Amino acid sequence: MVSSNWATTALVALLSVSSAGVHAAPQKYRPDPDQIKEKRQILQTINTDRAPGTRVPVTFLTIGTVGTIGPTFTRVPTVNTNTLLTFGTLPGTRIPTLNTGIYTPPTSAVYTPPTTPVYTPPTTPPGYGYTPPGTTTTSSSRSSTTTTSSTRTSTTPTYTPITGANTTCYNRLKIDVLQRTDPDQFNMLLLAWQKVQTSPDSDPFSHYQLSGIHGAPYIPWQMGPGSYDYSRGYCTHGSALFTTWHRPYLLALEQALFHAAMSIANQFTPAAVRTQYLNAAGRVRLPYWDWSDPVTQSYLPPITMQQTVTVTRPDGSGNPVSASISNPLFAYNFLGTSSVAPFPAPWNAAPRLSTRRYPDGSWNDRSYLASNSMQSGFSSRVTATYNAFLATTYNLFSNRVEGVHDSVHGAVGGGGQMGYVAYSAFDPIFWLHHCNVDRLMAMFQATQPGLFVTPAAAVGTFARPVPPNTIDDSSTDLFPFRRADGSWYKSVHLNPVSTIWGMRYGYPEVPCSYQTRTPAELDTFTTNQVNTLYGNGRTIPGTSREWNVRLLIDQAEIPGGYDIYVYGGTRPQDPYADPYGKGYIGSLSSMSMGAVDQYKQSRIRFVDVPLNSYLKDYGYAGADPYKITEYIRRDLTYTIIANGKPCYFQDLYTARYAVYSRDVYSDGKEDTLPYYTSDPYYHTNVTEGYPGGIKYVDEILYPIKVDGSREVPWAEVNSTRIQT
Repeated sequence: MVSSNWATTALVALLSVSSAGVHAAPQKYRPDPDQIKEKRQILQTINTDRAPGTRVPVTFLTIGTVGTIGPTFTRVPTVNTNTLLTFGTLPGTRIPTLNTGIYTPPTSAVYTPPTTPVYTPPTTPPGYGYTPPGTTTTSSSRSSTTTTSSTRTSTTPTYTPITGANTTCYNRLKIDVLQRTDPDQFNMLLLAWQKVQTSPDSDPFSHYQLSGIHGAPYIPWQMGPGSYDYSRGYCTHGSALFTTWHRPYLLALEQALFHAAMSIANQFTPAAVRTQYLNAAGRVRLPYWDWSDPVTQSYLPPITMQQTVTVTRPDGSGNPVSASISNPLFAYNFLGTSSVAPFPAPWNAAPRLSTRRYPDGSWNDRSYLASNSMQSGFSSRVTATYNAFLATTYNLFSNRVEGVHDSVHGAVGGGGQMGYVAYSAFDPIFWLHHCNVDRLMAMFQATQPGLFVTPAAAVGTFARPVPPNTIDDSSTDLFPFRRADGSWYKSVHLNPVSTIWGMRYGYPEVPCSYQTRTPAELDTFTTNQVNTLYGNGRTIPGTSREWNVRLLIDQAEIPGGYDIYVYGGTRPQDPYADPYGKGYIGSLSSMSMGAVDQYKQSRIRFVDVPLNSYLKDYGYAGADPYKITEYIRRDLTYTIIANGKPCYFQDLYTARYAVYSRDVYSDGKEDTLPYYTSDPYYHTNVTEGYPGGIKYVDEILYPIKVDGSREVPWAEVNSTRIQT
């Protein structure tokens, strides 16, 4: 905890840094000394029925949007990317972005099996010797003889360190690449995940308990009695620690999968077959789902939508046999009603004994709707992913990635578990999704080795309730994960990027084969991969202008979950029924904590939705800024849906949107990233006059919270460089 004086001084410093060089268009912005007071008066006039700090009585009315719809345009229907088509460019016609290039993983991703399958089983008995939470061990010394006794205490719980696999370093692979190029490893992954999913709920490394770390059922995980916040899980959403906390979390599941795979492989006979599958089990690592890949775009991996899958497993005598099993990547099936009994309604009802995506009224899975929703946001998602690598601070990178991450949860959930913080980790696709977030983190660490977590306002978790003015930094404990020496993981333990190789994994873009290379060589290699995968022509020499809509809200204003959607060119006839339909560009998603009446901790959240693809589709790429601002002022519309019902900007106190542009320079080289050559230039003429649209720059730079105070969510430093 820090003193309020320190916090005030830091806030003033942040305000002075982030406001430098920021302008509003078209006229140069001149601060009004009474501006903040004036704007607060305007906001209070809009909300005359309540005082600042009062929860907003959101009124759910008939669907409506803010803004005027411009000329009518025709959008070409979504095209199956397996069919190659040629489109002629017609003014006013929106054309799907098709990229027919094929990404070939670097040669370092190719696995070379060891000459002998060496595996040392854990020293603890089968089941890893785990004991139910609360059982603890202590050590005592008597004279010169040391003995260890097992007792129940309140201080030292039994725990298993999170160390990952205990073989050599292997790359985590893209899920479809793994399935295609290493079928033996994929087979062992499926068998292992099935074993983890069917392990007893009391096993700390079962799918049930590992998923429960993220949220419900809100119980300590390998920790003794303490002062816990039973309204939330251990996860650090909305925090500077968002990316770092999830790294040991993913490693915990990978560790469970690895040991389960080795245990199953040891059952095969004869010896030659056992050797084959022990080799494969030694390579088992979590795969990732790259929702920004230009080849597969944002569609759900097909394997995650299959209800059953065929595997090769040992029979009662150890002989390999082919069998059809429930696909552990499609859904997680709770072991019984007792598993969901601790959950609040409706999650404790029998129909919810399996995870679902876009469930219908009978709780049937409709993953195809999730896949379609994901693909509709591909163009802005790939740009947002690329822009994350242009961040000038680690915290800003983490925030940008989290914003994309949130929209994935929203698009995949559709009323299923992925849309709820408390239950999302039970859906197996959660782990593929977050593995990609970890991959992006590793790639950023490789390309920006000098940037890492800096102090920011803390976010409370299950094991760390935080009072006001508490700070998160790289030394904050990442509960509940312990290292090999028994100490808590901290973000500092996860930097530099080479630390992942010590955890026995890499990625094709940060490969294990680079362990003997210099950081500069890794930087060059990874940067080339970033440009190849997500650059989409951004490496053409010269300066270009990047256009964005910034969506912003205090996440505590609306209870439950909600989304703010941006549409352009056209829009769904009924955005309530089809929010990811025609004209969808991007969104700010705020997942429900688990109940529609639960408020989140007060904190400003924002997302930048890229507009360049949208402008290109409608013939405004490189157009005069005045023409662009006139077009998007008339054309862009916004819809807010909270807990499945519509609401309006005029009903909200903190929700804002702003349009800004920024110059980006690229030298045209594949091994260097573009960089900003100007600060954000806010075009208030686009938004003023509309509910939720900003009139003054301070509304977006120093946004208002529900209590009437102001916050600088993530200070952006001036990134202008002078090229020599």
